[in-house]
Amino acid sequence: MNVERGRSREQQFIRTRREDEAGVWYALDNAAIIMPAVTNEITTGLFRFEAELDAPIDPEAMKGALDLTVRRMPYFNVSLRRGLFWYYFEPCSTLPPLYPDSPSPCQKWDINRSGTCMFRVRCEQNRIAAEFSHAMTDGTGGLSFFKTLLAHYFLLKGIDPGIRLGEGEWSDILASGSAVQEEFEDAYQRYFPKGLPFPETGLNAFHLDSRPLPGGQYRVISGILSTAQVLAEAKRRNATLTELLVAVYLDALQHIWHETKPHPRTPLVAVEVPINLRALFPSRTFRNFSLFVLISEDMRLGMRSFDELVERTHYQMKLEYDRMSIAKHLSRNAGSARSLGVRLVPLWIKDIFARILFAKFGESMLSGFISNLGPVEMPPGFVPHIHRFGFIPAPSLTTLTNASVVSWGDELLVNFGSLAQSRDIERLFFRRLRSLGLHVSVSCRLEEETHAILP
Repeated sequence: MNVERGRSREQQFIRTRREDEAGVWYALDNAAIIMPAVTNEITTGLFRFEAELDAPIDPEAMKGALDLTVRRMPYFNVSLRRGLFWYYFEPCSTLPPLYPDSPSPCQKWDINRSGTCMFRVRCEQNRIAAEFSHAMTDGTGGLSFFKTLLAHYFLLKGIDPGIRLGEGEWSDILASGSAVQEEFEDAYQRYFPKGLPFPETGLNAFHLDSRPLPGGQYRVISGILSTAQVLAEAKRRNATLTELLVAVYLDALQHIWHETKPHPRTPLVAVEVPINLRALFPSRTFRNFSLFVLISEDMRLGMRSFDELVERTHYQMKLEYDRMSIAKHLSRNAGSARSLGVRLVPLWIKDIFARILFAKFGESMLSGFISNLGPVEMPPGFVPHIHRFGFIPAPSLTTLTNASVVSWGDELLVNFGSLAQSRDIERLFFRRLRSLGLHVSVSCRLEEETHAILP
């Protein structure tokens, strides 16, 4: 009997879909609970996937595809509500519309406004984009929704995928069937490790000092490289592609730190690297299930050569990215939701502490982040109709500039999203890649002169 009661209590934390006399609602997962308190119309918490197709978007077909996708993945079509003790998601009463696109993505979307959906789909000519709130999902979940949306669109246009969807390597394209509990479970709670020590608290990191862009503007600077060339350069240096790009980012940051006179009081430069926990802890969830590792350098020790940065990044990643080290972060982050004392604190007080904790354990510890989702794969019948994939990071007023990486075929696309007027990080990042002999094509979403980034 006690065993059954224990199992029932565990399922209480793992399940997010609940139902009572008021109807169906969803609990926020462990990573999401802090997001409502720290987001607004500028720091929206939205990240974005986009694809350029071989023909202008057919709005009616795309509306049909969106309806089919939302019916298959209804846990995405929700809005945020406030309870006495916790936020929760309530299913939207209508299907989401299509929105026009903008040169400034991921802006002017406040999830705290009543009735606001946790994602939006935007179209312009050949481009289709979906922007997702981190309160609802992470990159893996958002990409699955976006790939499923594209699959439904191509199917409605009469395009044969050439394979069977929803199985094997295509199991993340949900073009048929019904939602199952594992797709929207809180995987942090499923794998919550009891009794582990918490990780050490990190130090505050250096942040770019720049005036922000005017409100509502979010600049995207894109660099296109050859995936094969970058992989070859990384292999030559005994590093992964991600490790090479992190070292390039650190190199840009160390130059900015040392060129600042007088030197900033905070000597640490740190790059956050999000990791997909599904690779370490198997889960089918499309909710949040990611954490991060921090790769840092102390600028008081002086400038490091680029070769040193690559080598040190490689070994720091090896040390931090293992199951036991990650489990300590799981223990700290997931444990609070289980505490009866925390659960009984009124929501308005939780919001205050959420902002304090986010400042202490969140973006104050990093100078910027670079998120690499790796290669995007689509069924062979759809591939000729997709020219390019893009991934744009969520905006931040603390770090100001961050990067996301995705590859499509032999095209590696690095997108910097920035709220800063300064473009120093982007300029130094892409110049370093060119100095390695890599060809880089750079463009800017906000109609600025590209030569300001690369001469």
